[in-house]
Amino acid sequence: MTVLLWSSLTPTEQVALLEGHRVFYDAGCDLLDSDDVFVEDISADLVAAGSSVGRDIYRTLHGSCRLNLSRDASWGSARLRPFISVSSDGVTWYRQNLGVYLPSTPERRIGQIPPVYAVEGFDKLDVLSTPHGSTYALASGASIITAVEGLITGAGEAKVNIDQTAALVTAAADMVFPLTDNATTLQIINELLDSIGYRPLHVDREGWFRSVPYLSPPDLPTVWTYNADSASTTVSESRTSISDYYQAANQIVGINDSPSNAIPTTGAGLYTLTNQSDGLTSVDGRGGRTIRRMVRGTYSSQGALETAVLKVLDTESRVARLFELSVSPNPVHGHFDVVSYVDSTVPVSGRMLVTGWEMRLDGSDMRLSLRGV
Repeated sequence: MTVLLWSSLTPTEQVALLEGHRVFYDAGCDLLDSDDVFVEDISADLVAAGSSVGRDIYRTLHGSCRLNLSRDASWGSARLRPFISVSSDGVTWYRQNLGVYLPSTPERRIGQIPPVYAVEGFDKLDVLSTPHGSTYALASGASIITAVEGLITGAGEAKVNIDQTAALVTAAADMVFPLTDNATTLQIINELLDSIGYRPLHVDREGWFRSVPYLSPPDLPTVWTYNADSASTTVSESRTSISDYYQAANQIVGINDSPSNAIPTTGAGLYTLTNQSDGLTSVDGRGGRTIRRMVRGTYSSQGALETAVLKVLDTESRVARLFELSVSPNPVHGHFDVVSYVDSTVPVSGRMLVTGWEMRLDGSDMRLSLRGV
């Protein structure tokens, strides 16, 4: 048996494999130590039935897993790295890691031989999702990205890969995050990232902490095409279309609370973005009705404020078309993916943001949640 990385396939080869005549799926799991160092392949102890890995881009902790394991482990320090493998012939397999997870205290199913531990795991953002424990202050002129990296490494995590586009951007004024019972390190990090127009922090499938400058979903590349009308489609008959736009805003007003903007004015601490005519949630689509949302924060620049406003309008203006699909397991999916979805039954033909997915490790269909782009 030969095992290669999923990334060794070209996009065309990936499509040919998943939409081919014969497709085999297998799953496994690596045991890692508290520093993400490989300890042991425990695939033989993974009970695929009932095991799954999922992601929701709007949750505080994006990634999670539910694994059934027929072995005990040092649950307080162990980390789990599940993976899926795909093959067309049962000889050459292509492996994709599905993230690194911190296991909770498992449930042991008494009476089963060997004993089975039902383990729920959370992605590594959980390390940062605890009260910071002290007031955090960032002085005016300090590098935002350096501060974010320091908060992550200060929590004991070394795998940090923050996009350096804004490496030279500094705090426009002192930024103070007071000590409160519920203020977490992750919240501080995400507010710092938001202040320079970056996406919230996420952990990728290899366990790296990442953030990149925000791009509106229409500007993101398409990672896959799901064509329900194709003879080789991987889309099952189980799919749902939902329209939900009752309270979606079509005008966002942003205010930069930076001390340099004592009285915010348009173009200098104040920014208004209106969806006049794009879709059912627009002002025109609502027969002239404006539904307004306010966004406030401390931003490093007018451009960062405008990005924050765009993020909110992107979410608000695209909620009218939601889809739930069941598709064959697809290792391509990660974080903040955009796909093309074609389905004459709806009908729909367009690009969609994948807001969530759940992959079952027994090879049965995975769930995709899509939102119109």
